[in-house]
Amino acid sequence: MKGLFVLLVLSFTVSLSAEALPSGEEFLKMDLDKALPLIESLSKEDSKILVSELRTEVKKSYAKADHFYFLISHLEEIQAIEKEQARLRSLLWVYGLAFFLFFGFLGFLLLRQRQAIRDINQMLGK
Repeated sequence: MKGLFVLLVLSFTVSLSAEALPSGEEFLKMDLDKALPLIESLSKEDSKILVSELRTEVKKSYAKADHFYFLISHLEEIQAIEKEQARLRSLLWVYGLAFFLFFGFLGFLLLRQRQAIRDINQMLGK
């Protein structure tokens, strides 16, 4: 019974979110400050629907919209990959530094332990 209730609530929520999503034409006419929060809250499926609607709307006024869309998306992917590679290089440096510090500290502890054992042995007269 609880599972059925949860299923009904989820389906109602999904239907409300689908109804609240503006069309592609409305998005194009919408102010950018109002559109950004809506775009950030979209799910993957809703964003796919919106992209296809926007492409249909833009094709009405610009026949080569698909070519333009492909080029822009490809260039943005290249930029995103380059940024991610720079982040990964920085992360690699952080890991290397952490590795160096950890083993430096471990070596320091081992040396101090050996010295402490020597001092204890000297105190005991061995």
